[in-house]
Amino acid sequence: MQCPDSDLDLASIRLRQSLRSYLRKRLPDEASAEDLLQDLLVKALEAQQSGQKIGNLLGWLYAAARTTVSDYYRARGTPMQELDDEMAHPDVDDISLHAELSQCLLAFVGQLPPLYRDTLLATDIRGATMRSLAEQEQVSVSAIKSRASRARILLKAKLLACCRVEMSAGLVSDYIPLTPGCGSGPCR
Repeated sequence: MQCPDSDLDLASIRLRQSLRSYLRKRLPDEASAEDLLQDLLVKALEAQQSGQKIGNLLGWLYAAARTTVSDYYRARGTPMQELDDEMAHPDVDDISLHAELSQCLLAFVGQLPPLYRDTLLATDIRGATMRSLAEQEQVSVSAIKSRASRARILLKAKLLACCRVEMSAGLVSDYIPLTPGCGSGPCR
């Protein structure tokens, strides 16, 4: 399935900080990480524009990031140390944690009143612009912004009533359900 422009735009906004952190941990300085992040996003855009089918955008971006880091060190002739195959890859854990939490959030989104649920799904999940949604719904952009804001507040309240969420550097580092089966999603 080819990923539309809005998916790539939305993903680049949401993943930019995560990818920057990934690159920053693996590169000697912040400037190199920022340069490679830009190169990575250009590669993604070029792949999309060339018609390459990207089924799993998140996986594709992280695979491209790993390749980009390898190319960076290979071009500089920097000796690389072989990693132990038994060593856990921390970013894989982060990705699975976010994927797991995403499923829980989708279950909570489904519990929102239809007006807020539909607005949140359209803008935050499917990537529709607030202006296009406002035109479709025949309401003002301000009304859509209010609905989206209210939906996020309701979603946050549902999540925090169910789980204790731990944050680190603005990202979710862990979450623990407060009651078993909370949220009716695939939460732990």
